[in-house]
Amino acid sequence: MEINYVSAFVFAFIATCGFGFIIQVPFKAIPTSGIIGAIGWVVFVYISKGFGHSTVYANFTATVVVAVLSELFARLMKQPVNVYVIPGVIPLVPGLGMYNGMTKILSRHFEYGMSILMQACSDAGAIAMGMMLVTSIFRMIKISKEQKSIAELLKRQK
Repeated sequence: MEINYVSAFVFAFIATCGFGFIIQVPFKAIPTSGIIGAIGWVVFVYISKGFGHSTVYANFTATVVVAVLSELFARLMKQPVNVYVIPGVIPLVPGLGMYNGMTKILSRHFEYGMSILMQACSDAGAIAMGMMLVTSIFRMIKISKEQKSIAELLKRQK
């Protein structure tokens, strides 16, 4: 089956912008957050469908891409990172997996439902790990810059 990356980008862009509008992201940041979310979704689809890797690996990689772009655009546009990262990960959230897992459990297919729920929880964990990794790296860079500037101020005062 051929993957249409353009339609994947467009629909993820619309979904991300719509969610950004719902959670009241500043209007000037909505298109940028939509592009970030769409890029993340295309990366996810490319890795999971194009290469055939697991959804956990695809979610982690796509979240790292979304988080890096969000950090960069937050600094470029002088906005908080959450304005970009929260709407940006929305296309990656395994909501359908959670729904399907619960539906199977309620229809008394316990093992299959738990299997789906475990996969969805693994995907959610991969998203959290990707965001945490990038945020930690950017925070370490910021702290090291602040420490250097403090050291320079102390040298000047002596």
